[in-house]
Amino acid sequence: MKRLLVPGALCLLLFVALSIPKFQLALAFFEEAGWRYSKPLFVRLAIDFLFGWVVALVVWLQLDKRPWVSALAFCLSTLIVTSFWITSVQNAPRSFRQDASYLYRFIEAKPLRVVRQVEQLKLPPSAPVNPPAPMEAPDAPAENEAKSPEEEIEETFYTLMRALKKRDAATVLPLADERTWDYFSDLKELALTADREALEKLKTIDRFQVLALRHIKTPGDIARITRENLFMEAVVQGWFYVGDKPDVRIDFVDLLPGGNQAMADIIVNSVIPDERLEFFRQGGSWKMNLLTLLPHQEEKLMATLRDKQQTEQEFFLDFLERETGKAPSPDIWNPVPDEPEQG
Repeated sequence: MKRLLVPGALCLLLFVALSIPKFQLALAFFEEAGWRYSKPLFVRLAIDFLFGWVVALVVWLQLDKRPWVSALAFCLSTLIVTSFWITSVQNAPRSFRQDASYLYRFIEAKPLRVVRQVEQLKLPPSAPVNPPAPMEAPDAPAENEAKSPEEEIEETFYTLMRALKKRDAATVLPLADERTWDYFSDLKELALTADREALEKLKTIDRFQVLALRHIKTPGDIARITRENLFMEAVVQGWFYVGDKPDVRIDFVDLLPGGNQAMADIIVNSVIPDERLEFFRQGGSWKMNLLTLLPHQEEKLMATLRDKQQTEQEFFLDFLERETGKAPSPDIWNPVPDEPEQG
């Protein structure tokens, strides 16, 4: 019996390692949708265990009781039955996708489906059960049938993603919400009036944008520029970073009470980020808060800063000089002086 201990332990270890995410998946379905949806997964988990040991037992009896050959048969059978869980993992609830996000580096998730618990209608024993009335054939859908809010949000999102990749400002600007527009109004005001103390309180990405604006443009240009022109330049320069050739798509749209605001989960290169995108219904159409994409640009900026092993100020000044060909003036940390009147 001693010769069975090591092969048996390895088989058990492999099965437990593969069963942990399976059990988490079944439990996630149970918590979100109840026993009706989770029962098949718990049953499959038991079948996986029995199938592996039955295969190992058959090989053990047929091949002169060789422990390592039987262990190999168990491992292969366990891996085979595990492959049948891929579809369930692709359609897993949000809680499982977040807890087991590492799996989605290898498995492409499908759009999230809302699975609701179904309450069974119980009739009293004395109540007669009438046969269901014949169903009428559904009317053919109208050619110009109105889209649902979720479909409109997805259309806005995918149009924006295509336009941002092409740096097509004419398409991006009309689909941005008021918060995004207000950001560029505030950016101009900061470029005109913020002193060093005020700049130090800003987020890194915002501080960098103000310094770049002061370095590239003259005081008169900053005073005259509109928020629309600032926004267009930001799109052309690629501020709203979404990754290098990313595969980005909507996973789930959560329409908030009132019907004029929504949050959306996305999948980026098969990974579900923690951040949720914001959409607002403004002027009769759905628009996106593009500021939710700026953290990705800031992450890219900070990663470059760490690689350079420079202080933030050294990095900013070197970057601006390299991009423009002229050394930044120390005055970029000061408010923009009023342009002298022409006499």
